[in-house]
Amino acid sequence: MAKKDFMTLMKEKTVDVRPSLLSAEENIKNQIVILEQLRDLIPPLTADELNQLEQNVLKHGVKDPLTIWETTASVAGTGSESTPVYVLIDGHNREQIIRKHQLDFRINLVRFDSLDETKDYMIAYQLGRRNLTPEQASYLRGLRYNQQKTRRGSNLQAGVSQVNVAEALASEYNVSSRTIKRDGEFAASLEQTDSDTKHKVLAGKLPKSALQTRNEPDLSLSSHLDGELSRTDSTVLSKKSTKRAADLKNQIQKLANGNLDLQACTELIKKINELSNLLSTK
Repeated sequence: MAKKDFMTLMKEKTVDVRPSLLSAEENIKNQIVILEQLRDLIPPLTADELNQLEQNVLKHGVKDPLTIWETTASVAGTGSESTPVYVLIDGHNREQIIRKHQLDFRINLVRFDSLDETKDYMIAYQLGRRNLTPEQASYLRGLRYNQQKTRRGSNLQAGVSQVNVAEALASEYNVSSRTIKRDGEFAASLEQTDSDTKHKVLAGKLPKSALQTRNEPDLSLSSHLDGELSRTDSTVLSKKSTKRAADLKNQIQKLANGNLDLQACTELIKKINELSNLLSTK
């Protein structure tokens, strides 16, 4: 038997492998899952922008692949089993157009260990885009701040060394830490409003002030404490107690804005309890 040269062997390998790979890719394409909570992280396009994207795709084809998170149902939160799940994390607008016109497309598979890690990737990726409105950039920075702040708090009991999230993000995005905290309040307000209002605010069709009339009062700790003190009847607290309550409020706010390590959190809880006892005294 004649010895086969290298190119002949490679062609045979390619013929053997390609149908299997193509079959697996087509199988994944038919199983793509869209999670609403991930889709909502993508700043919405206006009707004109979506129409322009559709025209570009129809004219030039789907140039960029859809990014798919390869995971399991239990990790994605769609079930308790270890069944493979393929979740769309980038290309939601293109996906609509693809399904509408039954177009061919490519996929890019990525792997993350958790839903939170996936959200972090999506938020960071969106913040890297240059066509964000100021509202969209503020919202995404706020989402990232709120997520990291929540996870930091959950790690405190394990004694993990923590950094000031607001300062770290402020340095990364070249804004002030105060801006990052306001972004967090803005994102929290948007998450509590209805979908239509949220999209209009992010698209610049409604001002941020529209949220104040549709949502709960200011979510900041300072505003909450001010409200508690102002709602307390002047006859309830003595002048001495009133001064102590105001001092506690300032101390709590200072601690909350600082580096919340284990010692600071212990002190914060202690002062909150003391203030709570003062305000509840009759």
